[in-house]
Amino acid sequence: MGDAGIETLPDGLSNNCTLMKPWDGPAEKKKPKWRFDTLQIHAGLEDHPRYGQCTLPIYNTASFKFASSAALNVALGDIASSQNHLYTRVSNPTHDGFEKRIAALEGGQDALAFSSGSAAVLGIIMSLAGIGDNAIISTSIHSGTFRQFRKAHSQLGFEPRFCDTNDLKQVQLLLDDRTKFIFTESLGNPMFSVPNFEGLAAITRASDVQIPLVVDATLTACGYFCQPAEWGADIIIHSASKWIAGHGTTIGGVVIETGRSDWQRNQARFPALHGKLPGLLGDQDDWYAAAGNRAYMQYLKTECMRDTGPCLGPFAAQQLFIGVETLSVRCERQSKNAGILASWLRSHPRVAWVRYLGLEDHPYHQLALKYFRRGFGTVITFGLKGGGPEAIKLIDCFNLIINTTNLGDSKTLVGHHWSTTHKHFTREESEAMGVYEDLIRLSLGIEDAEDIIEDFEQAFERI
Repeated sequence: MGDAGIETLPDGLSNNCTLMKPWDGPAEKKKPKWRFDTLQIHAGLEDHPRYGQCTLPIYNTASFKFASSAALNVALGDIASSQNHLYTRVSNPTHDGFEKRIAALEGGQDALAFSSGSAAVLGIIMSLAGIGDNAIISTSIHSGTFRQFRKAHSQLGFEPRFCDTNDLKQVQLLLDDRTKFIFTESLGNPMFSVPNFEGLAAITRASDVQIPLVVDATLTACGYFCQPAEWGADIIIHSASKWIAGHGTTIGGVVIETGRSDWQRNQARFPALHGKLPGLLGDQDDWYAAAGNRAYMQYLKTECMRDTGPCLGPFAAQQLFIGVETLSVRCERQSKNAGILASWLRSHPRVAWVRYLGLEDHPYHQLALKYFRRGFGTVITFGLKGGGPEAIKLIDCFNLIINTTNLGDSKTLVGHHWSTTHKHFTREESEAMGVYEDLIRLSLGIEDAEDIIEDFEQAFERI
């Protein structure tokens, strides 16, 4: 061996020739702190793709092989690791990439993909609470979530205590030793209420409480309009079928743990995380001792996902992973269209009222100025002077705008809650959720705003 980095060839092969050692590549790259628009494209990609692929592969396998029984047992016993893939019902590398991308966009620590947003909500209920427990639930929530909590009461023995969660005194009155979490939405659907994040977080983090603040952040588009973790949320939920997917193609859900408080330390309220769940026979794992403030997500994945099976398929995970790459581009156009349509509808002689968070007279506008960024969302509601019957006629006359129960699509969507999704609720329940007989919900897409307005004009002419 001669000078450093120079290898002398063996005698007889060359006359005084030298050969450079092969370059091993650069030192390990230090990941930069990317901004939102870059994270949505690059977060979650494999650091060392085996074949140099530029996107996330679909790992279409039910299970994963191990070189030995000993290796399998090590993986089964390592409850602190999220990278030991054994069975796709629990985890999969495609899921892993999607989960990392969503966690990055929401400023979270860990994420777990579910088969739907509803499955994610049920996973929260079953993992945090049991028979005789309760949670404080905002009345300004999605009707499907309201129904889930009501069924959990009748079928699982869990009590949802509904209230206006911005009434902090009422929230404190409802708290007791069996309260396991507070649940709200970052933008109430369809009331467009905005929570007092800091006030609620102060309650949940009190030394004699220490429970998670759970926020369904679906309508704030995966951190684009609002990042609840920044304001004290501990667990974030999304229906990934909406803004994350972006094109109405794929059903999915996701839960994110933010790591912003140490609520998981509370053994008295969350004995399962400490291996002390009452009534369970056999040995129990102490998740908190093994994983610290990652205990809950490991428990949610390894215990709840394994035992109840609400897993996302790898193909769906990749669809959602790709869909979110255009999130900020879509939201920017949708938000602009929402502002244009809100102003246009407000000036129309046949429109009685318009509700849009960006309007200065909206009751939650000031809270939105505090907690939101990049706009006020992409959904508006309005009512016609002709009431509910005229609302149905208008919807039936649209050509471009699609009548459906979804929202957050790249296409503009419309719906009449009173006669469809809320018809099984009492009047009092619907009105508590912000739904009235004349309400029309409009989820703006990325079409040209003038084409959306022209569709309204021709529809108004026909009724």
